[in-house]
Amino acid sequence: MSDNKKQPRNAGVHQKRNDVAANERAVFDNVGLTKRNADYMFRFNRALDKTKLSPEKKAEAVQNMVNELVEGQKSGKTAKNLYGDIDGQVKLVVEGPQHPDAVIGGPDYWPNMAYNALTFFMIFNLMFGLMYLFSPKLLQTSSPVGITAILVSALVAGFILPIMPRMFDPKIKHKYNGWIRALFVLLGFVVWMLLFYAAQLLPPIINPVIGAWPSIILGVLAIVAMFLMRRRYPIRGGFFG
Repeated sequence: MSDNKKQPRNAGVHQKRNDVAANERAVFDNVGLTKRNADYMFRFNRALDKTKLSPEKKAEAVQNMVNELVEGQKSGKTAKNLYGDIDGQVKLVVEGPQHPDAVIGGPDYWPNMAYNALTFFMIFNLMFGLMYLFSPKLLQTSSPVGITAILVSALVAGFILPIMPRMFDPKIKHKYNGWIRALFVLLGFVVWMLLFYAAQLLPPIINPVIGAWPSIILGVLAIVAMFLMRRRYPIRGGFFG
């Protein structure tokens, strides 16, 4: 008895789903699309519904594609010609287009490079300045870091850090795969450390240790410069963000 009751109920569920699908398909059949293009848009719309894209953006993307298809059909174009496979088009709509931006350079690179350099210059100067202030003996008993080594380290860090997010940005067309790019990142850190230690080996006349208060003052000036840069340029992340 239960099987007899269950079967009609399941049949009703399937029928309801079929009706919904038919209604969704009819939407694209009635906007001037060919049968093949309407089928593409129906399947694309269903695939897009499975993403986390907002309803407004979904509707906008679908409408733009329908308009483009209706116009393209006049010259014999199809959805497959214009957009490729459905999965690829869904990814394009959700993630945005890939573009061949340079990993190094561009209008926002150099302000971010200078900002990151100032950030590390500030951190190192305040850190060593406070250490020397509260433990003056460190200037004699340890190997204090000179101002040239701090400056070199800050400049190299400023150059490398803006590259990091671009190396793994999915919207940028990358020449190398992820493993090679990760190796480049590791190599960048190695170069950073090598240049820092090389600068630290310079003679004191070129790499002087400037003491506690001068270091703290330079750190504070770097904070002021960072704040002014953030007000002037589109800085990504960092302090005062």
